[in-house]
Amino acid sequence: MAAVVLVAVMGVMVVIAVFGPGCDVSGTSAGPVTPTSIAPTAPFATVSPVAPFVTSSVVPASVERLQVDVMIYGTTTSGMGAIRGLKMAAGRIPQDLTVALVGVGDALESPLAQGLCVEDDYEPGTISGFYQEFRSAVALHYETLGVWPYERNGRLTYEPEVAADVLNGLVFGEDGLPEAARGRVKIVRVIGIISEASDAEGDRHVMLVRPDGSRLRIDARYLLDASVEADLARALGCRYMMGCTSAVYNDLRGPLPMKPTREDLYAGSPQSLGFLVTLTLTTGGAPSIRERQDWPVAEEAEGARWKMEETVLRAFPHSWSMRHQLPGNRRELNELWSDLADPDVIVQWYREPDLRERITRTLQHRMLVLLAQVQDRYPEVGISRLPTWPYVRGEVMVLGNHLYSTDELTANPGETIATGKYAVFDRHDPVHGSLQPDEAATVFVPLAVTRPMEHPALLVSTAFSVDWKAYNSACRMEPVRATVGMACGVQLALAAARDVATHDISYA
Repeated sequence: MAAVVLVAVMGVMVVIAVFGPGCDVSGTSAGPVTPTSIAPTAPFATVSPVAPFVTSSVVPASVERLQVDVMIYGTTTSGMGAIRGLKMAAGRIPQDLTVALVGVGDALESPLAQGLCVEDDYEPGTISGFYQEFRSAVALHYETLGVWPYERNGRLTYEPEVAADVLNGLVFGEDGLPEAARGRVKIVRVIGIISEASDAEGDRHVMLVRPDGSRLRIDARYLLDASVEADLARALGCRYMMGCTSAVYNDLRGPLPMKPTREDLYAGSPQSLGFLVTLTLTTGGAPSIRERQDWPVAEEAEGARWKMEETVLRAFPHSWSMRHQLPGNRRELNELWSDLADPDVIVQWYREPDLRERITRTLQHRMLVLLAQVQDRYPEVGISRLPTWPYVRGEVMVLGNHLYSTDELTANPGETIATGKYAVFDRHDPVHGSLQPDEAATVFVPLAVTRPMEHPALLVSTAFSVDWKAYNSACRMEPVRATVGMACGVQLALAAARDVATHDISYA
């Protein structure tokens, strides 16, 4: 069953997207998306970072003010989907658009490019929108090489370098775009940390502090917070929830989140930070981790702190990570012990964005130390790629006019912009570990979860207005985030074309 999403802007009906098995995006697909400039599947170097962004332009430090149509905060999967949605819709609107894509660092935050290489979907191939485009392009790459990238249940597997190149082609290139949409959206890449923001009519702007300390003011007609951490929404004074409590916070008017403690079982902490190293298996022995150039720094910083348990080492050959093979005989390391489950550091990640790159380096050092111990026991196991950004599962929920529960999402509340099927609940608790029942559930994500209350010029495409249990359904999985992002991008394009608030776009 397919559901067609329509919006009405000032009486004009426009197709946003089609969600369902075998459906194309927006009715504007130009056929199969062909990835470009993708490296062969094998071999890979010992250190193989994801390529930097292919962007239209970068703002020089001398520029102090930038005027754009749309500012997208967060280089997440939903942020990438939003740009793709803007581009797909651009062929149907009269004017060109300028988009500022803002991140706290130069890494691509999307887990699809950071080591999450076994898709999180219990009905593979049925999700449409931006994720379908991504999936089709990745599959085409491997089919061209004569490689079968699917597990027996149909779940797609891939390598992070391939995923990053596909994302670059879809988002920063013009792969698969109809002719009328080509060249219509200019992307400006900005790196900085939010110091102040306003979405007031006539003074809609975001102030950023860039890595060199200079300041940049971005004036934007429309704002999208695609971040998992909801940095922009919180800076604008949106009400939000964090962790698995019912408390509501506001960073401008208060109250602020309390520090999680043992007494409350750290309920105010979001989920553990994942760090999805891509492993390689080499007959006769993989390159030594202790001979890597970055090993001495890692050993000095974290060597005395992290020790692998003997029970974990013995079980490693039969672990989830080793059972799920990627193309190129690689593996996605995704275990409880590879997560960072320190509530204090987790909360720092969310509350102090200026510490995120430092925390990322700590996570890299930690994994080098742990995997060196794995390699001592199993010399064939090596590191193919260290992520440049962690897997931020999240747990910040920005409040809209309604906070949706799991029961409501599985019952289909209407105005659906994305669907997904996964475990009914999957939470990586920093105290209790992974909590995932066998029960699966299909969720129907409504348009309203992207619209914060009292902020009509702002959309959120990751930190949905759902309770913490609903958040940990298929809602937080990358296929759903990708598709919601695309729907948000189309909303932004339509609002810009008609010069109305995004919240004035109705669903029909």
